[in-house]
Amino acid sequence: MKYSALHRNIRIRIITDFFTDLTQKSILPFMAIYLSVRLGASWAGLLLTANILLSMLVSLGAGYWSDRIGRKKLMVSAQCIQVFALFWMAAANSPWLDSVWLTCIMFTFSSVSSGVSIPVANAMIVDVSSERERQYVYGLQYWTTNVAITFGALMGGLLFETNRFLLFGLVLAESVATLAILVTLIHETMETHSHSNVPVSRKRSSMFSTYGDVLRNRRFMTFFAATVLAVALEFQLDKYIAVRLKNEFSAQLFQWDITGLQMFSFVLAINTVLVALIALPFSKWMLRYSSRSVMTVGMVLYTLGFALLAVSNWAMLLIAAAVVYTIGELMYSPVQKVLLAGMIPDTNRAAYMAADSMSYNAAALMGSIGLSIGAILPSYAMACLYLLMGLGALCLFRSSLDRQTFTSGNSGNSSSGTMAS
Repeated sequence: MKYSALHRNIRIRIITDFFTDLTQKSILPFMAIYLSVRLGASWAGLLLTANILLSMLVSLGAGYWSDRIGRKKLMVSAQCIQVFALFWMAAANSPWLDSVWLTCIMFTFSSVSSGVSIPVANAMIVDVSSERERQYVYGLQYWTTNVAITFGALMGGLLFETNRFLLFGLVLAESVATLAILVTLIHETMETHSHSNVPVSRKRSSMFSTYGDVLRNRRFMTFFAATVLAVALEFQLDKYIAVRLKNEFSAQLFQWDITGLQMFSFVLAINTVLVALIALPFSKWMLRYSSRSVMTVGMVLYTLGFALLAVSNWAMLLIAAAVVYTIGELMYSPVQKVLLAGMIPDTNRAAYMAADSMSYNAAALMGSIGLSIGAILPSYAMACLYLLMGLGALCLFRSSLDRQTFTSGNSGNSSSGTMAS
């Protein structure tokens, strides 16, 4: 599998998604601090929560309309909103103007843009990729996303507090370039699939009935629950696990005294470096094995790694756990997206992608709840809870998919599977 062999839309989307992720990760993680300092913690929490809820609602609407009017129109519209928002965010933090409320309003517009673009872009990738290509494509996306997060966090850390005008100016320039690429180089993809066999009543179904069908689809909802449990483990990393290491860990590593926070930073660094170095060759290597095997082994490693991080205070075991969970994530995460793409119906792809994105919000909520539970339960009990969550996710993943879905990565060239009724 080669990058040059992929459909042009996919090649372009991987590049533009990298810069979009770079934009979001250089701003979003620091907005809570900015709003807390300027408006107070209560207002900051309220505004950020409202942004998340609004983004979720907009995402559902975008998924519905993308399946009816096309992908490109919504993607271009969303990017126009992003350019507009970043322009005024730069203006609101310039030498000539300092307005926290204008920054807040434009940050909301930026969140709306992201809510529109994510499910639509995901549906576009499925439109123009074969089953055999998807594991490589999602592995490549996983790599670019993690690299973008790293560089975005670095940009934000260096510039957000000291020179927001420069930071917003840089990401504005990137967003303008992305808009130009979308307008001139991206082609509409929804028309590549025939809907002639779909009843007219279904084509004209309302948003409520469309998502009602999604909720009644047992296979998809089982898969949704599995995704929530799996991703919730990842959200434990910067919550319960970080707090536990800060409170419990103190040791020597290669004759250096290290604190719990330093150990936590080291775990994150291991994850970042491993992803940057091996994600691409690893995703190609995984193509030779069946998706069923890769998913099973990946989830077991992923779960074991988090269970060890929840209970161990031995530095070398924590390092090994970071390596194990990263390898597990590299295995299961791209395959999870491949399997999702294969089980959603052609006619409502973006709607299902929008519904699937809700699983990450639910997982984030479980991550916060896990921090509260961890204040009551001992670390070994949390490790057992993580094992149950991971194994539960694996069982749900396997039960939601029939054997035909778990085809070998080297076979099958169909653009997608079909959902069983």
